[in-house]
Amino acid sequence: MADIDEKTLEVLQKMSDVLEGMKSKEDLHTKAPANFHTADRLHGFNGMFSSSDIERDVINAHMRPEGIGSVLPLMPTIDENPLFASLTGFGEYAGAEPTYVCEDAPTGYMKGALLTARFGRVRRDTDTIDMTQVMRRVNRGDMTDLILRGSVLGLSGLTPSGLDQSGILDIVTKSEMITAAVMAERKLLEMMWQGSFAIAGEFPGLDVQIATGQKDAETGVLVPSLDSDVKNYNYASVANTLIVEYMSMLEHYLRNNARKMGLEPVTWVWVMRPDLWQEITAVWPLAYHSQKGALLNGLNATVFLDGRTNVDERDAMRQGRYLDVNGNRYQVILDDGIYEKNNITTAGLIPGQYASSIYFVPLTIAGGMPATYRQYLDYRQAQPNVSLLQGHEDFFWTDNGLFTWAISQVKWCYKLHLLTEQRVVLRVPQLAGRIDNVKYQPLQHLRDSDPDSPYFKDGGVSLRGVNTTPYAVWTARA
Repeated sequence: MADIDEKTLEVLQKMSDVLEGMKSKEDLHTKAPANFHTADRLHGFNGMFSSSDIERDVINAHMRPEGIGSVLPLMPTIDENPLFASLTGFGEYAGAEPTYVCEDAPTGYMKGALLTARFGRVRRDTDTIDMTQVMRRVNRGDMTDLILRGSVLGLSGLTPSGLDQSGILDIVTKSEMITAAVMAERKLLEMMWQGSFAIAGEFPGLDVQIATGQKDAETGVLVPSLDSDVKNYNYASVANTLIVEYMSMLEHYLRNNARKMGLEPVTWVWVMRPDLWQEITAVWPLAYHSQKGALLNGLNATVFLDGRTNVDERDAMRQGRYLDVNGNRYQVILDDGIYEKNNITTAGLIPGQYASSIYFVPLTIAGGMPATYRQYLDYRQAQPNVSLLQGHEDFFWTDNGLFTWAISQVKWCYKLHLLTEQRVVLRVPQLAGRIDNVKYQPLQHLRDSDPDSPYFKDGGVSLRGVNTTPYAVWTARA
């Protein structure tokens, strides 16, 4: 019986220890308005940049993402379920042509459709910031006048514009806010293309909007007159003249739509991943000038191509980020958010081969009307309600209401929570197109800004092992 009691006491003691541990964690959660990970220290003991021998210039090696968000207009709204109307055509009733002038003739009717859009929500937080720690330094050798050479924000147009990187190496709160902004930028960049309304918090991306099978927003009736032009390249290599055929036909098809719909002039851009752009420009001058060359060779014709001219055209395209298609010059946008297939995700691709889509996106139509743009929930419109809090609110907004920051604070610990609700709107899907499954094989894949990519690189440390207990008469050291 004594043995049983001892075992029972041992179990009870373990349970007590667990409960005490849970209580301490509960206390931490209550006292610290955050998770248990505190903000990285920039200076002071264990600070990232507290080494006394550090040079003043700090060189950036963080890869900024880039994408179409940098060229899309950004518009505020408070409408949750917008309806965008299109006149889709004129139908004709069955009826015979009249024999006599006063007999009834065939009649017609006009048809229209409604499209809609949905918000997606992106939330990111800072780590817990301890006010009693942020100003510390180890000693006079802990320099706080560091200068960051390079930029961590600014290529995608998806981050708070009010955030600048001055002080990012010295001011913990600024550093934490920029870290949250970088994480939000990555998510928004992905959602711009890959976003799915079926996934909680996401808005429908351009991948599911530049598509066939368009539907009326209220009835679900198919509206083929609003379908985009979607082509399948079937994993053929980009390194041949076929890519010129596909892109030229897609451009010609959509330009014909715009002309006959009376929507000209239209401003389009080609959008693709950076690695695919490099491979296209390597072959485009030769492929463009020798298009249909096989047919000509079948007629015993000769095509003369100048190597120097081809190289000059290739270099000009790369430097100017443009592409000439059917005699029209278009801006090219490089976008890291476009989904890329590889040998792990897709059968038929071997290591070193990739496949993704090329997009032809209308930015404006006749009269300069925006055709593709971003909308955001304008938090400024909450002001009549917020004003009733009489200065006790724990949040603020920036960028004309595009982003809002909430503050959690308990005693001397605080953290910030970033929130934005956005969507991308394609008003004229019938003027947009894409070519799927374009295969390319670069000599070397570029570094990626996505942490989930095998081509993402960071490294280094968040805390540095500085001796926090110096020798002194009052220490326990020998």
